[in-house]
Amino acid sequence: MSNERGNDYRYRNYRDLIQNKNRPLPLSSLSAFVVQLLSYCLWLPVIGRMLRYSFTIVCSALGRLRRKEDFKGVYALLLDSLTQEAFRNRQTYRWWYLMRFGVAIAQERQINWLIRDIQLEDNLILIGSLGPRPLKGYDVAYSFVGYALWMFERGDVWGAINLVKMAEEADETWGYPEYLHGWFGLFTTGVDSVEHFSRAVHIDWSFLQRMKQDKTCREHPEVLHEVQKRSIVAK
Repeated sequence: MSNERGNDYRYRNYRDLIQNKNRPLPLSSLSAFVVQLLSYCLWLPVIGRMLRYSFTIVCSALGRLRRKEDFKGVYALLLDSLTQEAFRNRQTYRWWYLMRFGVAIAQERQINWLIRDIQLEDNLILIGSLGPRPLKGYDVAYSFVGYALWMFERGDVWGAINLVKMAEEADETWGYPEYLHGWFGLFTTGVDSVEHFSRAVHIDWSFLQRMKQDKTCREHPEVLHEVQKRSIVAK
C-alpha cells in the first residue's frame, strides 16, 4: 500500500471510528464528588481491590487519567479491569464498554500523536477474542473493527477480514464493518467486495458517497459501477 493511500485510509476511517459517545452517569453533585474521591483509592492495597468492582468508580478514574493524558495509568487500570472476573461474569455489556474505550483511546493516540503500541494492540486483540459471550452489540462491533484495522496495517489482510466478520455479526445495523470488509477485499482475492459494499449502502446510503470519495475505490471503477447499479435497483 502506498504512503498516500495509507494516509488517506487512516484519516478517513480512524477519524470516523472515534465516536466519543460518553454515557453520563446520573449522579447527584454529592455522589459525583464521592465517586471521584474514591477513584483515587483504586491503587490502595485492600480497599482498592474492592473498589475496582465498581463500574462507576473505574470509569471515573479512567476519565480523570485520560484528561491528564496519563495513558500508562489508563491502560494499567483498563487491562486490570478487563482481566478480572467482576465485569466478565456478571456485567458483560460493561466489559465490552471498557474494551471499546480502550480501543478508541489507542486509535486516538495513533491519529493525534502518531503513537502506536503494538504490544498493547496485541493484548487488546487477545483479550477481546477471549471476551465474554455473546459477541453482540455496538461496543463489540466497534472493538473488532479496531482489531481488524490494526491487523490490516500490519499487512495481514486475511487476519483483518476474519476479525471484521465478527464485527458484522455483532451489529448488523452498523454498515461500517460491511464497508470495511469490501474495502479489504480490494487488496486480495476471494472476496466479493461488491456484495459487502452493497450491504453497507443498503444499511446506510451515505456509504455510496464514501466510496466515490475514497481513492482506493476510485481505482476500481467496475466495483463502484456495480454497487451503484445494485443500489439503484434496490432503492
